[in-house]
Formats: sequence, C-alpha cells, structure tokens
Amino acid sequence: MTEELLRIDALHVAFGEREVVRGVDLRIAPGEVVGLVGESGSGKSMSALALMRLLPTGGRISSGAIRFKGQDLMEMPQRAFNALRGSQIGMIFQDPLSALNPAISIGRQMIDMIRAHQPLSHGAAMARAEELLTLVGIPYPKQRLLAYPHELSGGMRQRVMIALAVSCNPSLLIADEPTTALDVTVQAQVMDLLDRIRTEFSIAILFISHNLELVAEISSRVIVMYAGRIVETGEVHDLFAAPRHPYTRQLLRCIPRLDGSHGAMPTIPGLPPRIGALPPGCPFAPRCDRAEAICHNETPPIVWHNRQMAVCHFAKEAVPA
Repeated sequence: MTEELLRIDALHVAFGEREVVRGVDLRIAPGEVVGLVGESGSGKSMSALALMRLLPTGGRISSGAIRFKGQDLMEMPQRAFNALRGSQIGMIFQDPLSALNPAISIGRQMIDMIRAHQPLSHGAAMARAEELLTLVGIPYPKQRLLAYPHELSGGMRQRVMIALAVSCNPSLLIADEPTTALDVTVQAQVMDLLDRIRTEFSIAILFISHNLELVAEISSRVIVMYAGRIVETGEVHDLFAAPRHPYTRQLLRCIPRLDGSHGAMPTIPGLPPRIGALPPGCPFAPRCDRAEAICHNETPPIVWHNRQMAVCHFAKEAVPA
C-alpha cells in the first residue's frame, strides 16, 4: 500500500504473564475494508481494544507500535487520545445493550457524544442526532431519541451504535462482531448499512467477525487469527480460492451451503488452546488434519506467496477449501 491510515507492528497484549495477542502486524489504507476473522478467543477483539485503549482490567500492551495518520498512539497523552477516540476512530461494540447506558435516553447519549468532539449547541447536536438516526434507517427518529436502550429491538440498538460510531465523521471505523445475536434478515440490513456508510463517507473499516462469509461481503483483504497470532492474510479472492493455512481451510469448510452438499454441518475438531498453555510447535497442530511430526515440534515459518502470507510448514501448498 502506498498510503497507510493505521499501522500496527508486533503488537503483544498480556494479562500478567499470559500473552493473549502475540506479534500482530496490521495495515489499513484510507477507505479500505479489512476483515479480521477467527474463533472466539483468537485475539481479534483484544487487538482492537488495545488499539482503543479499552483493555479490560489487568490487560496491558507489553510491546509493539501503533501509528494512526503517522501519529504514535503509544506515546500520545491520554487527554489527546480521548479527543482522537470517537472523533477520528469510531467503534461498534459486540453487544449494544451492554455498550449503551441503560439509565440514559438514546438522544442524551448521542448529544453528549457529539458535543464532546464538536463545538455544537444542544439544539444543533440534537438535530445532528436526528439526522444520524435517519441515516442509519431508524424510523420516527424524534421519538427514538427519547427512548431508552431496552425499549429498542436488537437491530435498532445496533443501528444506534453505528450512528454513534460515525457521528463525528471518523476516518477509521472498528466494527467488532456488529451482527452478533441478530437474525439473518437484520444481519443483512446491518451489512448493507455498513457498506453504504463506507461508500458515502470513504471510511476505512476494520471488520471483526468469526464468520468468513460475512467478511467476504465487505472486505478487500482478510486477516486470519488463531491463538493470539495472525496465521494467514491475503486478498479476499486469493484467500478464498486457495487458502494456504489449514485453519483457514477448515473455517471455509464450515460455511453453510444452501444446496446441502455438506450433509451434516462441518466443524473443526477439538478446541483452541488455552492461552498461556500453548503446545510446542504450531498451536493448531493438535486440531490439524495435515499435521506431521514437524508441526508438533518446530515453530512454523512465515511464508509469503505473492501478496498472500501464511504461518505454516506447508504454506507453499495451496489447497482449495
């Protein structure tokens, strides 16, 4: 990429002595959509929370570098970072019911957010909030501004979260599992909304999901994480056509097919390793249908093929999913 909006180098996140994110490198260009996928516990959300300085109690960035628009976020004072977070980087959280304050109306939360980053009067901020709810497809926006989070459906709450995240016209939007717990119809509406916002406002998006099918709908590049580490990355078409890491192939095989050709729903055998107790060699080896002795004993190398990277002893072998 000739231009970088966000650059993360060798990010490590730890809780005590346990590393939950191990050496993550990530680049996002202005207006680009990058998908970040993996099972629960793979380190996706922790990487995003580290970027936003929102790690849970006990979590810390143990090493690494984060730069946004050329600014070193690791060295940025907290007050300056607070001004940047929300105005230049927005975030959609997994569970809007938990992220929204249950004791404050939707309108009050939106107005407070807008006025924290823009020099607007209460009336102008109220008008902006109404405009945003209309933008994200919420009917009767004036009435909805008076509602409390529990009075809205899951789909509407997620739309409110999207409205909050884009309220100050950020350059980067982090969407952390934005369709979790939504039915397929509402899920499709949210995905269409994100794509429309990206197009209209030229916002770059880091789209985090465990669902490769959703990632393919909106992303140009895909990053696959396992056990806190990136194990494969590449352009969407290349990665789907010829995945080079066995974990990516297994994830692709688990995508449901409408023709029923899979028979029983495929699953990946076993469970991800416990963070802090990773097996020697490749962490995926105990679950891998391609593993050999070397996989259990030696750390796999990073292998590049054109613009596609995989961390695997057999990454030179591209096998269709």
